[in-house]
Amino acid sequence: MSILKISILFNYAAFAIGCTQYKYFTKEIKTIFYFVSLGVITETYTKLHQFYWMKNTMPIGHFYYPASTLILGLFYLQVLRNFLKPVYILIILVAFIAYSIINSIFIQGLFEYASLVASVSALIVFVFSVTLFAKIMVDAKITKLSAEPLVWINSVLLIYYAGNFFYYTLFNLRILASMEIALLAVKFFGVLNLILYLVIIISFLMTNKKTVIHFQNLRISNLVNRVK
Repeated sequence: MSILKISILFNYAAFAIGCTQYKYFTKEIKTIFYFVSLGVITETYTKLHQFYWMKNTMPIGHFYYPASTLILGLFYLQVLRNFLKPVYILIILVAFIAYSIINSIFIQGLFEYASLVASVSALIVFVFSVTLFAKIMVDAKITKLSAEPLVWINSVLLIYYAGNFFYYTLFNLRILASMEIALLAVKFFGVLNLILYLVIIISFLMTNKKTVIHFQNLRISNLVNRVK
């Protein structure tokens, strides 16, 4: 079984575990669950698309990349709300959606790989991720970083989208025209996917009643500080 197929199984596993843990999720982690759910829906539809319609699945990417970026944008809108003005994130997301539409109509058609949109998406999520780590350091409210599901999730998003940006940049530069490099790139992409969903699974399993109470206390503390 290829590394890419194994990573897809991890996506489904993350979804299954998320369903069992959903009642313990905070609002922010629920958004990550929706991101995982989008991955499951996309993979399932892709298989049906190939079986019943056509082998070319490029149009799916033109919808997946904007949708996944919007979901992660909502996640960062939630976790950065007391650090970064929401209007900045909203402007970035609206501009990205506008660019995605322009790209699909005028630059890379629906039957071409949406690598330009994917590159911009990766860059946006990477910047949001770095910004969240900046917030965590400035706030200095988390006593044990390794015990926080959001820290795990943000860390893997940082790694995943930094790697994705590198992958899509190579694609845009036509470096992946070499078959050997293309195969290595696909394996690299599969490893990134596997790591992403493995860490999300760990984060979901870390979430329990104690975590929910902890985040509620943090929200109350933030509200009190804002009133002061």
